[in-house]
Amino acid sequence: MLKLLKNKFLWLPIIVALFIGAYFSITAIPSTHVKVNDLPIAIVNEDSGATGENLTKQITETTSSSNSSAMSIKWTVFDSEKKLLKDMNREKYYGAIVIPKDFSEKLQSLTAPNAQKAELKIIINQGMGTAVTTQVNTALTQMTTQLNNKLSTNLLQNVANRSTSIPSTMALNLSNPLTIKKEKVNKTGDLANGGAHFFQSVWLGSLGTSMLLGFAFSKIRFKSLKEKFSALFVQLIAAGISALVIGYGVPALQSWILDVNIPNFTELGLFMSLCAFAFIIFINGVESWVGIISIPVFMLLLFFAAPLLTAVPESLNGFYSTLADWLPMSYMYRGVKSIMYFNHGPANSVVMGLIYTIITGLILIITAQFKKDNKKEGSN
Repeated sequence: MLKLLKNKFLWLPIIVALFIGAYFSITAIPSTHVKVNDLPIAIVNEDSGATGENLTKQITETTSSSNSSAMSIKWTVFDSEKKLLKDMNREKYYGAIVIPKDFSEKLQSLTAPNAQKAELKIIINQGMGTAVTTQVNTALTQMTTQLNNKLSTNLLQNVANRSTSIPSTMALNLSNPLTIKKEKVNKTGDLANGGAHFFQSVWLGSLGTSMLLGFAFSKIRFKSLKEKFSALFVQLIAAGISALVIGYGVPALQSWILDVNIPNFTELGLFMSLCAFAFIIFINGVESWVGIISIPVFMLLLFFAAPLLTAVPESLNGFYSTLADWLPMSYMYRGVKSIMYFNHGPANSVVMGLIYTIITGLILIITAQFKKDNKKEGSN
């Protein structure tokens, strides 16, 4: 019995089961424990009257949606819709409420013969993420509906205090004083999840390419460092060509299979080629030191990264937020979203992150060439 307990293969399944359970529990947390904190939402007050200022103060005092456990809001006040849209194009805000210039004037006109309903506008920055902007739309709609009801009550009370009877037309206008207009900017179109559509294909394609390149040169016994670096140069060329095939082939195939139009295809393909090259070089660098055992690790990384990339950044705690920032595939996800939805190139931090990934991979590959060659047989 004691001899059986000392058998390592008896304990190995238990350890593996614990590891797998713990691993997939950790990867599932970002998508199951969702609480959005300090979601950046804006309010634009272009109204010169006191009503607009009071309304802005009232709105910004509301720091949570109707379901406060799910989302809290961090307000920023603008004095111009143009300034807001500029920041929305820079991916800073998920949504906004706009109070136009003539808000106070139109609100006061409701008690006059030439009555005009006041207008509030809700702007949704859809490119920031379909799921979260749907929540933002619901929250802002609820807020403006509550404001409409509150303004209606106050206006009817003020008119009733001044007059014993209210004309039916005026009463109708005062019962619903606001017109709520909705607008979406940076629309997602047919592909609503940005880089998530391409991430798995590009990562697995890069992983497979790196593995095959490693196999292609693993059995060769090199006689000198010069031969090793010559082979390394060939590897880099093959990696570059493969990256271009992956970068342009993945969106082209998805466009054809799904029958959708992919915006900014040329720029997107070039950026995804850079991503694929960075992934191939980095994976190959790790593989050159650790060996084939690194491949399952990178496969597991796929499952770990997927929920982090699609999560709302404001819903991640410090641990997951740091991981999301440092994962190589996060650069691809952010860059693809910028190109597809916001019509501008990836941020400098994204490009530099990919360049650092390439440099790290090259350092690992080059230093591995100085390892002692244990191959006893090989071919040129």
